[in-house]
Amino acid sequence: MSAKGSHSSSRVRRPDPKLQPAPASGPGWRVIHACEYARDVLPVAEGQVAVGMRPYIVTPQGAGAAELYLSGKEQGQPPPLSLLRSWQDVRNWRKSILDCDPEVSADLVHAHCFPAGMAAVRSCNCVVYDLRDCIDELALATGQCEPASWMGRSFRAAEQFILSRAAAVIVHSLGMKEAAEERGAPTANTFLVPDPVSLEDAIAVSTATLPGFHFGSRTIVFFVPQIMAARKDKLPPAAMFVFEAFALAARELEDCRLLLEVAEGAWPSLRHQAREMDIAHQVTFVDANNAAAAWQNTHVTIALADLNRDPTALRRGNPTCLKALRHGTALLAADLPRNREASPEGRGCLWFKPNDPRDLGRRMTFLGSNPDFRAALAASGRAHVLETRNHIVIGRKYGEAYRHATRRKKTKGNGPGLTAFYPAANCA
Repeated sequence: MSAKGSHSSSRVRRPDPKLQPAPASGPGWRVIHACEYARDVLPVAEGQVAVGMRPYIVTPQGAGAAELYLSGKEQGQPPPLSLLRSWQDVRNWRKSILDCDPEVSADLVHAHCFPAGMAAVRSCNCVVYDLRDCIDELALATGQCEPASWMGRSFRAAEQFILSRAAAVIVHSLGMKEAAEERGAPTANTFLVPDPVSLEDAIAVSTATLPGFHFGSRTIVFFVPQIMAARKDKLPPAAMFVFEAFALAARELEDCRLLLEVAEGAWPSLRHQAREMDIAHQVTFVDANNAAAAWQNTHVTIALADLNRDPTALRRGNPTCLKALRHGTALLAADLPRNREASPEGRGCLWFKPNDPRDLGRRMTFLGSNPDFRAALAASGRAHVLETRNHIVIGRKYGEAYRHATRRKKTKGNGPGLTAFYPAANCA
């Protein structure tokens, strides 16, 4: 939810419905996507084009049919969030959206950022608001305001106004669905649509080969991505949890290795701890530069409990789980709602008790000792992701939300808050 200081609304061209291709099947919704950067909605637009919709993208830098952006139009780098600029941009966004004549050229406006959402609900009859981060929580996480500050409260109230006026609200995780409803979005108007996974990207991931690690053909590799420390030189508590579990599994498995993605400043203290537990020869530390190689060389990915206190991150599903399923590795994950979002029915996943290293160790031993089950688990998880998050499935989910929104489309001139006055009856 980044903000842009200036709007180049003069570059916005009104979409011509006659020039847009006829839908292949289903309702050919004409959608204006109002977003800060086109790249943020390209996966969505690709799925919508695939199911016969006609998306049109409006950004501060210009506008055009989604096909222009899908063909590789260059996008700049997003600027940092600024609450004051976000509010100032509402007027500019209103002009950009109205220049597209949405009441004639589109069936609805899909707003992907706060200023565009505020402008749209105040100007258009059918608005879908896409809530990825609550603006007050995002501002707090980026240091834009203090906890319980008047600025944070005012922006929360403003976003509540958008959520209550939008014909439909799109969220992408259960945490954000809860946040939307806390802020006044009616449950019936809130739609959970997962982020899509490209089939081409998944195939590229499964066939890529990267150098960097050389293990024996019989070595079982466990990988724990992105272990965070309070300070770069402080021992991460999560690493101690994994060390204890791995030490138990290493006693039972013939040949196994543990890869930890952790800040380089914590490596000396971690090496010391690993030596004390007699597993130093089986532990390899990974930094950001060779994390991709670690993903390609792992058999089992481990997703731990929530250690990130960033409220915006805690609202989303755990990206480690989804990435593991997409890469086609078996997933061992702490049994928590945020982890279960990637696979609610547990396809491709084996769950462990979040605070029990012995339970994790037992499950590591089981997966390490059963290669056939491990391979079947990985294949099942990857199939689940491709079946439930491909572009066509996600495009249809957007279609359901749009259908609901258009049913609630306001009649022109009868917006909320319009009061009718009648002469007083003479009761005498």
